[in-house]
Amino acid sequence: MLTSLSVTVLVVDDEPDVCWALETLLRRNGFTVVTVGGGVEALRWFKASTPACHLILLDAKLADIEGVELARRIRAETSCTAPVILVSGYFYKDDSIVQDNLRTGLISAFVTKPVHHDELLKAIHAVLSTGQDSLHRVSSP
Repeated sequence: MLTSLSVTVLVVDDEPDVCWALETLLRRNGFTVVTVGGGVEALRWFKASTPACHLILLDAKLADIEGVELARRIRAETSCTAPVILVSGYFYKDDSIVQDNLRTGLISAFVTKPVHHDELLKAIHAVLSTGQDSLHRVSSP
């Protein structure tokens, strides 16, 4: 069983303050964290870091690519199968875009911004516990 100490989370967000806040919260809870500021940078990181991470926290609205499109490209262009938690201040859980992508499995969970720490940690633990069989130990980034 993986513990938070052996779980690497990739945070993709174009707002430096959000990256810092999420990284701080996750590190305090024992996760290894890598942050990138956009979709192009995320794809470049995935292609250079195999295996890369256990979980992706993905902003829905990035400056260079929409979060859902980035999730599709991660699946199509890399070997990454880590679950994706979409984080957004623009969408709500009942939006059709969110519901459709939850239903198809492209995203595993959705959390609204501003992020409530307990809600995010609960979503992370739920996603990691349901996908535990598919998680693999990764090398340090």
